[in-house]
Amino acid sequence: MPPFINPLATRLAARRLDAVRNATDARRVARGQLPKAIFDYVDGGAEDEITLNWNRQAFSDISLAPHGATWVPDPDLRTTVLGFDLSMPVLTAPCGGMRLVHPDGDLGIARAAFEAGTVHVATSASGYSLEEIAKTPGEQWFQAYRFSNEQAMQTLVTRAQTAGFGALVATIDTAVAGNREKDFRNGFSYNMRINLQNIARMAPRMSTRPGWVYRFMRDGMPFELPNTADLTSDGKPMELTEMTRTGKDSHSPSWDDIRWMRSHWDGPLVVKGILTVADARRAVALGADGIIVSNHGGRQLDGAPATMTVLPQIADAVGHAVEILLDSGVRRGSDVIKARALGAKAVLVGRLPSYGLAVAGQSGVSHVLEILRAEMIRTMRLMGCTTMSALDPSWLSGASAPTPTPTAAELPDLLTR
Repeated sequence: MPPFINPLATRLAARRLDAVRNATDARRVARGQLPKAIFDYVDGGAEDEITLNWNRQAFSDISLAPHGATWVPDPDLRTTVLGFDLSMPVLTAPCGGMRLVHPDGDLGIARAAFEAGTVHVATSASGYSLEEIAKTPGEQWFQAYRFSNEQAMQTLVTRAQTAGFGALVATIDTAVAGNREKDFRNGFSYNMRINLQNIARMAPRMSTRPGWVYRFMRDGMPFELPNTADLTSDGKPMELTEMTRTGKDSHSPSWDDIRWMRSHWDGPLVVKGILTVADARRAVALGADGIIVSNHGGRQLDGAPATMTVLPQIADAVGHAVEILLDSGVRRGSDVIKARALGAKAVLVGRLPSYGLAVAGQSGVSHVLEILRAEMIRTMRLMGCTTMSALDPSWLSGASAPTPTPTAAELPDLLTR
């Protein structure tokens, strides 16, 4: 049976997309579509949001060094990450709770990523089962939490292997959920349940967003994590807010868990949440094929460094041995260029597709990804850079950009200056 199409809703979504020309627009329109509790869940960070703000500031502190008098008619954004061909160095990041943002949820993000010629990294905290996500077209990676215990994690990894995901991503920065105080103030915390009592309590806040209420109710009011149904003692899926509880065991894989993953996963293994050279080297020693320099978008440890400030030293230490990706704070095409120049093979974007999803479902995700692509093309032309592979620190200037190490041929000339 074909999906229900509401002509009025389609026209309104198209009008909202017309108002979105950049990430700031997407965030503003998304705020107007979502109840405050849901918007703050997507948009907010931990505690004082210091790390969240540092992530953006770190990109602003780096300036570009264009090569003038150079015409680049068709910049080549293509790249390869862990053997996967991408049309641009951008993947969509794993984000829990996307089905609350829009019924298209993770499926819509995955389809939009495929249409954009890139890879979606599916979260185990998805509103759809990993098997449903795996059936969408294109290459998909799977991000594994430990949830309640080692057996739960191993079950998820085995299911992901069977479902055909191309790579496994182990997230190591969620021993417990970060202290996201906005969520608690909004009632979006571990005591949140979809029942008559909470529906009545939250109704006044939700009623200001009738479009969201209609979509949420028509979708069956999903608030559970389907991937956890076979992990709980009673066979019932965990609710999303249970991820905020501090249990007796870590939600993140340990290094021993990663060793187990390496020996049981047939494909690329990526470790996400790397912020130090020591952790990067340990991931490499355990056989990781890739690492993601990430502070979880400022949603976990407030006060952790911005990813762009630690990327150069991590790239210098292990860039020869492992493929490096980066997330946290990417909003513009120029941000992608800066990350690539400092040693990241590609970036992952999480909030940006989330905003697009809130604006217009799958179409909104496609829209913001194409904005990012257009910004990258324009930036490359203005810089006089032809390909992604040409980018290195010499294309940057400013205090945050490391000085390239001179080659042997350059040393005599430098000594005479």
